Amino acid sequence: MTQGNLTPQVCEDGPFRGDARLHWIRSAAEKRPSEAVPQLMHHLNVMNLRQAFRELDGSRASGIDGVTKQKYQETLESNLRALDDTIRKGGWGPRPSREVLIPKPNGRARPLAIGCLEDKIVQTLVARILEAIYEPLFHRHSYGFRRGKSAHQAIGRLYEVISQRRENCVVVEMDIEKFFNSVVHEWLLQKLDLKIADPHFLRLIRRMLRGSVLHVDGSLAETEQGTPQGSPLSPVLANICLHYLLDEWFEQNHSEGGEFVRYADDAVFVFKNETTARNFHSALVARMKEGGLSLNLDKSGIVPFSASAPEGVVSFLGFDLYWGKDSKGRRTLKPKTSSKKLNRGMQAFSDWIKAARNKKKLKSLWLDAAAKLRGHFNCFGVFFNESKLAHFYHACIGSLFKWLNRRSQKKSFTWEKFNRMLWFDPLPKPPSGPQLKDVSSPHRSERKHQPKSRVREIRTPGSVRSAGRQRPAFT
Repeated sequence: MTQGNLTPQVCEDGPFRGDARLHWIRSAAEKRPSEAVPQLMHHLNVMNLRQAFRELDGSRASGIDGVTKQKYQETLESNLRALDDTIRKGGWGPRPSREVLIPKPNGRARPLAIGCLEDKIVQTLVARILEAIYEPLFHRHSYGFRRGKSAHQAIGRLYEVISQRRENCVVVEMDIEKFFNSVVHEWLLQKLDLKIADPHFLRLIRRMLRGSVLHVDGSLAETEQGTPQGSPLSPVLANICLHYLLDEWFEQNHSEGGEFVRYADDAVFVFKNETTARNFHSALVARMKEGGLSLNLDKSGIVPFSASAPEGVVSFLGFDLYWGKDSKGRRTLKPKTSSKKLNRGMQAFSDWIKAARNKKKLKSLWLDAAAKLRGHFNCFGVFFNESKLAHFYHACIGSLFKWLNRRSQKKSFTWEKFNRMLWFDPLPKPPSGPQLKDVSSPHRSERKHQPKSRVREIRTPGSVRSAGRQRPAFT
C-alpha cells in the first residue's frame, strides 16, 4: 500500500519482520507506556494483510465458506485489495464461525470456533497490532502465548522461586474456570480503552468479540461473553485481560510477600508462610469476581511445600514438582510428568493406533507414531524425568505391538520380528543426559544449543588440528 510517493517501511528483523511499521508501534509503546496509542486503522493495509495471510497455517480446517489458503491464494492480490477497501469503508465484519467440539478427559467438550479464512487474516493482523502495543507492558513472568517465551521457561522460573524459599515455602495454585468462555466483553473493552485511543479500531475488536457462532446443533447465536478459542485474536486478548485483572493487581498489592509465574490462565503464587498465602487466596477469589470470573476449585488450592515437610506436590503445565533426593541423599526439587498427563498421553496413543491401524499403511503409521513420541519427548524431556519418559515410551511400544497384530485375524508380528523392525527402523527413544532440558535455571531452559567450546581459545601454540585429532607441530 502506498501513500503518495512513499512506501511504508517494512521491518527486516525481529518479531515484526515482514510487517509494515508495526515495530514503530512497539517502539512508541516502550518510550511512552502511560500514553494511549492513536490512529491504528491505517496499519490494516494490503502489505500487512499479505503478511498476515503468510502466517496462517494452510493445513487448518476451513470455515463455513469452505475457502482454503490454497484457493484464496489463486487471486491473492485482488482479494486483499478488496478486503482492504471493505475495512477502510467500515463495512467489514466477521462471518459466523463454525463450532467444533473437542472431547476432554473429564467427559466434557471444549468448543472451538473455526472462522473463515478472510476473517482469520484480519484477526491475525489485529492480534499483531495488539501484541506491538502491549508486549512492553506485559509482566516478565507471564509466559503464555508470547513470542520468545515457552512453558519450559515458566517451569524453570517456578523451580528457581521455590528453590530460593526451600524451607519457607507455601504455594497457591490457580486455575480459572472456563476462562476463555467467561471473559466479560465490556470489562475487557474498558481496559483496552486505557491504551488505545482509536475508536474505529476498538469498534473492530468489538465486532470480532461479538461475532456469531454456528453451533453443532445448527443454531446461530451471537457471542455474548468470552473470547472464542480457535481465533488468532483470542490468546492476545486473554493475556491483556489477565494483565490488568491479575498481574498488575498482584504487583501493586502482594509482590512484597511473594512471587508468581503465569502461563495463560494457569498461575502459581509462592509465599513464605501459610497465613500470607491464605489471605492472598481469599483476596484472589474476590478479585476474580470483579472481572466476572471464578476459580476452578479442583485445580486451585494451597500447598505447604517446604523441603523438610512438604504436604503434596505442585502441579503446573503438566508437570508435578516434588522434593526428592539426589545421589548423595540431599533434598532436591525435581519435576516429573504428572500422573494424569501421563495416563492421558498413553491412553491417547492407544486410542489413536486402535482407530488408525486399518486406515493407513504400516509405513505411514510408523511415521505418525514417531511424530507422537517426538512431540511428547520435546514437551516433557527435562532433567529428573527420565523414568516417566521411559514409562511412556514402553507403554506406546506395547500398544503399537498389540494393535498392529490385530489388523486381521492373523498376527502380523512376533515379538522378535517386531524388535527386528525397531532395530532397522527405530522409533525415537526417550532423551537422556545432555539431550534433556535443564529447567533448574530459567536461563538454561532458554538455550537452543550447547555453548561453544573454549578449547580453540586456550590451545597452546605447539599443536594443530588435523584429521580430527591433535598432534605436535614439530617432532
